Amino acid sequence: MIDSHLHLDDPKLRDNVKQIVADCAAQGVELLINNSCDYASMLAGVELAESYDCVFATIGMHPHDSKSFDGKFVETMNRLAAHPKVVAVGEIGLDYFYDLSDRQTQRDVFAAQIELADSYKLPLTLHVRDAYGDAWDVLRAQKKHLNSGVLWHCYSGSAEFARQAAREGHYFAFGGAVTFKNAHKEEVLEQIPIDRVLSETDSPYMSPEPLRGRVNTPLNLHLVVAKLASCYNVDVNAMEAQLKENTYRLFPKLNEHKLRQTV
Repeated sequence: MIDSHLHLDDPKLRDNVKQIVADCAAQGVELLINNSCDYASMLAGVELAESYDCVFATIGMHPHDSKSFDGKFVETMNRLAAHPKVVAVGEIGLDYFYDLSDRQTQRDVFAAQIELADSYKLPLTLHVRDAYGDAWDVLRAQKKHLNSGVLWHCYSGSAEFARQAAREGHYFAFGGAVTFKNAHKEEVLEQIPIDRVLSETDSPYMSPEPLRGRVNTPLNLHLVVAKLASCYNVDVNAMEAQLKENTYRLFPKLNEHKLRQTV
């Protein structure tokens, strides 16, 4: 299994990373992709990736922190983008639920990071909340820079929007929320081809049922995979294999790392 999105550097997890990684290895969670939100988490994610073979990192600024996007941040992104274990730019996008940065700034920073990702041939990991229309407008305006894949992390949009994005070849990641009784994700997943879905936990957030409300860890990934298997009406082992194939396809640097390890 692969956890395509989590935050090992979060204060709720970082003191136990060594144990979490060891437990993951024992329970079949093979790879962890630590996602960046701000300057500190970006650096911490790369440090974790350098410390643990199974951990990879993304670089980028969360829309909440867009107001802090500056030359130093861009310089650091450029420096880290070529790192062999930096696999994507994310999590980037728009969040109109909290509006912690003004909306125009969010859109400008989103667009700038899309361009940077393209210059390094890195896929995008998107955080979008209550802003799917504007996010689509930004992506459409930046279409010439969308050459390495787009992943909608923790997808919470409509079935119709999923169908539209899936037609463009986008990917969609689902975590604990897919197990919630009132989530109604089945009708959304009907619009997403099985070769475009990924598994995640977003640890330490969004614990799946029956652990909702507790601190989440990648050890709960099997509950997400089981739910996805049920929604797609396939065997759990087949679902796990498909998710792994999809993740390696979207993040080519995972393959490159594996090849380096076998040489």
